[in-house]
Amino acid sequence: LLATGGYPTIPAGADKSIARHAISSDGFFELKSLPRKAVVVGAGYIAVELAGVLQALGADTSLVVRKEKALRNFDELLSETLDVEMQRHGIHIYRNTEGVNRIEEKESGSTKTVILNNGEVIEDVDVVIMAAGRSPLVESLNLEEVGVQQKMGGYVATNEYSETNVEGVYAVGDVCGNVELTPMGE
Repeated sequence: LLATGGYPTIPAGADKSIARHAISSDGFFELKSLPRKAVVVGAGYIAVELAGVLQALGADTSLVVRKEKALRNFDELLSETLDVEMQRHGIHIYRNTEGVNRIEEKESGSTKTVILNNGEVIEDVDVVIMAAGRSPLVESLNLEEVGVQQKMGGYVATNEYSETNVEGVYAVGDVCGNVELTPMGE
């Protein structure tokens, strides 16, 4: 059973500055102090959870989504209610941004400026957390050697019964890329 999960990925951005000046969702747990102003990039579970936690703890928090809203592929009532509640609790939502173009660090290194692909700018940011994508944790498994087929992005190809193309080898969870971040391996 392949259920190794996934890991956060960070896009390079227009000038590779995103990888230099942002942290992944995993990096959130390594923060030494509460940022004064935080930007969370992403529209999935993790981005929404991190934005909510930061705002509840007192950080001025913005959520950057590529399209209209967070959890847009979920039940409409759920995503609409979430959208209203996040705003009611003070989270600033940047919509239809098509993502982050680049991040500029102030000369003093104390804050950052986040430039979005739609031209909007977020100033004086202490931390930028990228929670915009994950990749399957399969590199060390040597799947090609045993003939397990993979899809675009390295995800393991399965049928509706979680079977791979190799008899007796199954895959569930983030490694498949179907329903990500579901605790399938438990």
